[in-house]
Amino acid sequence: MGLLDNLLNKAEASIQNTVSVGARSAVNKAMQGAERLGSNAMKSITTKKKTFTFSKIPETLDELKALPEANLKDPFGVVALVILAMNNYNKDLDRTVEMMNFLKGPSPLMGQELSRMKDQLAGRDYLMRSYFEGTKPENNYKPTEPFKITVFDHPDSYDNEKDGGYVTLWVRSSGADSDRQVRLRKKQSTGEFFLNEEYLTPGIRTPKEEDPWA
Repeated sequence: MGLLDNLLNKAEASIQNTVSVGARSAVNKAMQGAERLGSNAMKSITTKKKTFTFSKIPETLDELKALPEANLKDPFGVVALVILAMNNYNKDLDRTVEMMNFLKGPSPLMGQELSRMKDQLAGRDYLMRSYFEGTKPENNYKPTEPFKITVFDHPDSYDNEKDGGYVTLWVRSSGADSDRQVRLRKKQSTGEFFLNEEYLTPGIRTPKEEDPWA
């Protein structure tokens, strides 16, 4: 009986250890899943939001520079200016490039950026209008006036601010399901923020007047 008892005790201990290992693995996987969900949820949280109001859309660099946001000290304001400038693309390309280069600072627009803007913005005035309040596909993205643009951040917007001065901010297109981001870079010697990269031009829902199925 002593030998049998010993074998039974070893078997029980082995089973308990297997169950314990399995339980720990399940708990660890559940915790990792919760962390991923928490991380994704945190990215969707807006911690700061600013709305900018403009009586008109500037059409020249001088008009853009006349706006208070053109001191380039507020990254939220710079994002709003980028949207204003890009709304001129189909009206006057040269003036749009001039405004964009002002907002790009030490790094003017590159050929590939201009090519992308041409591919995604040419003939689509409504795309950049979709960042103004009051727009929607049903009203052909016609904004209310005065023009309003809301810019917001996420908890991780400033993760790279100390490493190169990068700040990532977000805006919402009324024709897209996901928010769009704009990355800025701070010039340390002046405290100005300049456009580094923008992800504003991917396609959005077709305005009603151009939708054959509307």
